[in-house]
Amino acid sequence: MEDLLKKATGGLEGIALDIINAASGVLKDKLAEAFAIEKLKVFRENIQRIGFVKTILNPDSIKKLNDIYFDKTVAYDGYHFESFSQFRRSHILIEGGPGQGKSLFLRKLCLNEAKGSSLIPIFIEFRNLKFEQSLRIELIDAINELGVRLSPSMFDFVAKSNKVVLFLDGFDEIPNNSRRKAARELENIGRTYPDLKILISSRPDAGMGGSYYFSKIKIDPMPIAIQKEFIEHLYKCPHQCKSINDILDSSTFLSEVTVSPLLLTLFAITYNSRQFKPDSLSEFYSLIFPTMLYRHDRMKVGFERERKSNLTDFQMQKVFDLLSFLSLQDNNTRFSTYEFSSYLEKVIKIERLNENLENLLIADISDITALIIKDGYDDYSYTHKSIQEYFAAIFINRLPEEKKSAFYNMIVDKQYEFTKWQNSLAFLETIDQRNYLKYFLIPFKKKLLRLTEKKTVKMNYIQVMHLLGEDTRVLVTEDGVIKKFYWGDTAASVLYKSYSDFAKSNMESYLISIRREICDVISFSNADDYDTYRTHDGDFLIPIDYLIHFTNNRAKLASFISRKFDKSKFKREVIELEEELNFVDTYTDEILPF
Repeated sequence: MEDLLKKATGGLEGIALDIINAASGVLKDKLAEAFAIEKLKVFRENIQRIGFVKTILNPDSIKKLNDIYFDKTVAYDGYHFESFSQFRRSHILIEGGPGQGKSLFLRKLCLNEAKGSSLIPIFIEFRNLKFEQSLRIELIDAINELGVRLSPSMFDFVAKSNKVVLFLDGFDEIPNNSRRKAARELENIGRTYPDLKILISSRPDAGMGGSYYFSKIKIDPMPIAIQKEFIEHLYKCPHQCKSINDILDSSTFLSEVTVSPLLLTLFAITYNSRQFKPDSLSEFYSLIFPTMLYRHDRMKVGFERERKSNLTDFQMQKVFDLLSFLSLQDNNTRFSTYEFSSYLEKVIKIERLNENLENLLIADISDITALIIKDGYDDYSYTHKSIQEYFAAIFINRLPEEKKSAFYNMIVDKQYEFTKWQNSLAFLETIDQRNYLKYFLIPFKKKLLRLTEKKTVKMNYIQVMHLLGEDTRVLVTEDGVIKKFYWGDTAASVLYKSYSDFAKSNMESYLISIRREICDVISFSNADDYDTYRTHDGDFLIPIDYLIHFTNNRAKLASFISRKFDKSKFKREVIELEEELNFVDTYTDEILPF
């Protein structure tokens, strides 16, 4: 304690001293031990480590984040953030698509907070948690690994101190079977600790979208003016910048695709290597692997980087495609050397390559392509998850039709698989259009609508909730007046948003029609439910599923939504799409001589 007093002129030491002085008795002694000078030193060093990163532009070296970060890439309604206080809320959910810079943004904010003297910043990646215990305990364990060891009671005190900010990166990387539970636990943490500042990053529709306790902020796509500034930030050569920016000016397609830092960087690398302007997103991604395979060689005249595996370009591509599929199937963007080798052992058998190539392929893939890089002492990770998702889609596209059919049917039948393959499906919609329509989109829509053989919509309650989101909650007054919906994330809201929006609009009308019954739910609910659903403002945040069950309206709701869809354009569209595809298949069979 005396050592801390001597050092506490501000920064982490000063904040820690404020926390300690607010405690008393045994707890104060334990906190003083936890925040000892040497432990804070280790903690600071661990926090500073997040400021050193590898980039896809310079994969051979580690860069200081402060030297390469371009703050205009992340904006909300054109507004840029440099500190947590600018959010004006305690609990924030940052949503952004693949490659929009969410992780670097959280790291940068964490480093900025570490420079100040008002908050202790803690950066944790969800993908590093095990999800074997409660999320609260797992977060405490992660903090302990950073150097400051807290017991649950100590964490409870620190979390209520208004002196800590948690940066929790990559909610969408939580395993599918743990995500719903994690979302509820995060809400409980937010409700229990209103003064604990929390910033979560996630892709959209990953399971946190319907949260009442976290304010959602969606990252803006980069407008072309910012894209051009970003290119000037990447490359210092005016001539090089001008040639790329001229292409962005002249191609509406490209400037609408390169709206994220990752895609813009990949385009810059590809254009500098090939001077080629792609005309579709799949063509854009198709250039990534061959470009990364040779880009080092093209930088040095007469130099060719030796491949230890001695595989051809085509073989290397097939290896990478299958590796991406296998690792994505396990929901792994990061894996140990042993896991990497195990994946490659399977790849070698499937592709009928020479045995014992695993270590050589690890070297070729990580050293030459840099699409998978060394990540820590014994781990490797994809430079970005969307790269894994694209090349997994390429592997699926190469499968025989019966295997593709089985893959698509799996996702239609098992909704929980959708989240894992969501981005790969977006690529397959373009590169495998016919099979995507026949085996996935049409069956998916028919199942969603529960379209009968007589072509009538006959949804049951489960189908309705798949459209609305099982986690959806509605905020109502004690008089049953609807104030706001907090819609849960669903496959339908991602894949076909207009279906989901149509169902939501009609759901709102239905709840208005049963206002008296909603009042009864509130009046006659048991004491525990009443307290659970009552908010600080005196309103009630009630799960729709609970509301419909309590009022015994499951069959009525399913019938109501079914009638609305039966008269809608959505039923006509799916029927016409199936008829059109069947006609094309029949006509193709007639004109082919085999």
